[in-house]
Amino acid sequence: MTRSRPRVAVLYNAPVLPSDHHDYASEAGVVAAARSILAALKSHGFRPFLMSARPPAQRLVRSLERKHPDLVFNLIEGFGGHSGGEAHVTSLLEMMGIPYTGCPPEAQSLARHKGRTKALLLGSGLPTARFWVVAAGDSMPIDPWPGNVIVKPESEDASLGIDQDSIVTTHLDLSIRVRQVREKHGPNVLIESYLPGPEYNVGVLALPTPKALPVAEILYTTPPGRWPILTYEAKWHVGSAEDLASRPRCPAEISPEMEVRLRGLAESAFRACGCRDYARVDFRLDEHGEPMILEVNPNPDLDPSAGLARAIAAGGLDWSETISALARQALQRGAVHD
Repeated sequence: MTRSRPRVAVLYNAPVLPSDHHDYASEAGVVAAARSILAALKSHGFRPFLMSARPPAQRLVRSLERKHPDLVFNLIEGFGGHSGGEAHVTSLLEMMGIPYTGCPPEAQSLARHKGRTKALLLGSGLPTARFWVVAAGDSMPIDPWPGNVIVKPESEDASLGIDQDSIVTTHLDLSIRVRQVREKHGPNVLIESYLPGPEYNVGVLALPTPKALPVAEILYTTPPGRWPILTYEAKWHVGSAEDLASRPRCPAEISPEMEVRLRGLAESAFRACGCRDYARVDFRLDEHGEPMILEVNPNPDLDPSAGLARAIAAGGLDWSETISALARQALQRGAVHD
């Protein structure tokens, strides 16, 4: 720490989509989170300032050199409209020798590719649903038909590309849905066995030891003919029918045994994927009531109205103090040179 009141750049990706674009909400939400974190850091003795990141990369480098922050509070979710830029910006911070909060680029890059993450989880002895990754030119490697499947972009997050048509019930319709997802979200598509049980998520804070927060549950009140899944509409279109039919509850009303199991699996997944500081692990129960990991989310939304903040409060922690603790830990850790 070079100053008694460290200068902190609250770094976020500048939105590039027009406000009337369908996916604008998921991209623009980081701006509100950045402002809230700015206020939290200011209240805890830091000297924070907002810094938006937009192409070209040289502009970001020059801004960081000119502002010379002691720390970057890293809220980057992409760069220039591409989600893969998240890990690239974090790598840039490492190359410039600037301490930063959150997960390292290796964890960010891994988690962006859902198929690779699931393969690593399986190799680590952690449970996840049966899955297939279909690249351009691949045949549909599903034989025999496993029952209902969910079709997702393999390299997106924030429920992008997920809607009510994501559930496919016959092999005949699978090629159609894969083609639709590929046209909008890139060549690689994840096909996953649909899990019919309840859905949970578990935030993990590592200050410094990874510790799972109370489990949150998604309460679905889906009308007949609709699937109980967290679609893009449910996640980002506040007040929509799908949003109102998928409400979070934290802490979840589950047995103590299931609570312990989910939290233990979340901590194991956090470690296996190389996460740091904070992350969120999503679960769904299979037809036998067994928890399966859906995905691991490095650096989830830190906005005080988001799910991680609810879990922090349910765990008896203060959100603003947690933001400060993450900043202090990153300052103490210093720049990373692997």
